[in-house]
Amino acid sequence: MAGVVTLIKDDHAQLEKVFKQLEAQKGDVKKLLQQVEELLVPHSKAEEEVVYPAIKQTAPDEADEVDDGLAEHHHVEEVLTQLLGMDPDEPGADGLIAAMIGEVRHHVEEEEQDILPKFSDEASNQQLSELGERFTAAKEKYLEELRSARSRTA
Repeated sequence: MAGVVTLIKDDHAQLEKVFKQLEAQKGDVKKLLQQVEELLVPHSKAEEEVVYPAIKQTAPDEADEVDDGLAEHHHVEEVLTQLLGMDPDEPGADGLIAAMIGEVRHHVEEEEQDILPKFSDEASNQQLSELGERFTAAKEKYLEELRSARSRTA
């Protein structure tokens, strides 16, 4: 199992690919937003459940940054919910999409440039590997919950 930092960065890269499709307006915007939701929401919830507490414990100097990340997760999820509830051709939708992408990119940059490198320096390889397993399991659980909720409302 890859370490948790590698897994998080892989998720970020997958998300970026969907963002580029959204920005280029290639494909069905609604379907792309659903892809963003399936990548982003389980990732965020798994970070909050598994990774963020470990970072706070292992690298306590990063606690404020982690709390900022948590607030960013919640805000982006609210914007995404709003976007999924509207017609992608509705006035303002493209601006909301651009704002959401910008916020996520800012969040990713903070995680990858500051928080995760400091955490990697402090954590053991065994800890990073164990967190990777727990992060993956949590993501799978949250993805299943998301898809189940979506099928109930469809």
